[in-house]
Amino acid sequence: MITKEELQEKYATLSPDKLMEIIDNKFDYTELAVTVAIQELSSRNITEDDVKSYKDKQVEKVTTFVKRNIVDDLNLLQKNLFFFIWFPLLTYAFRRNFAEDGYLLKLKQANYYSWAGFISVILIGSSPVVFEAELSTPTTIAIWIACFIPTYLLDEFFNRRRQIEKMQRFFERNRAGSKIEEAKEEAENDDMPR
Repeated sequence: MITKEELQEKYATLSPDKLMEIIDNKFDYTELAVTVAIQELSSRNITEDDVKSYKDKQVEKVTTFVKRNIVDDLNLLQKNLFFFIWFPLLTYAFRRNFAEDGYLLKLKQANYYSWAGFISVILIGSSPVVFEAELSTPTTIAIWIACFIPTYLLDEFFNRRRQIEKMQRFFERNRAGSKIEEAKEEAENDDMPR
């Protein structure tokens, strides 16, 4: 188990932003860690501008997170790319970039369009067996292109809405958690003698 002195030594090397982050996310740390972070932060000359700068960075993080998971989806060209060139080796670089840059919505959409493109190829390929008639190449291509339309509509009206609802639940949970914290702080402040 880590001692208070070891934590003090470690926290002395941390930036003020990191210390404020520990305090801000106090439920992710032990009580000792939060206490040491508060002591270390109070021993430094932190101004209101430093706190405001930290809060602005946190708001920017949340804004970027929301933008990457709700607003920034694949453009129409990318959707076509993943639908028609669904083979994983050909689209691996795109997917990896989305994952590294934190674009979870784009990554989910890329997987969705790739699977939809693959399934449509399988269904079209098995149609001669089902219908006992050979399709011409232009007809096969036309059907494959036509399969993109319902795939696109399902993405817009089902996948995207589901992602937005998930994000709303996430923020509502966090908002409820912060309201509980505020109520606890108010109760503690009411109990303190003045």
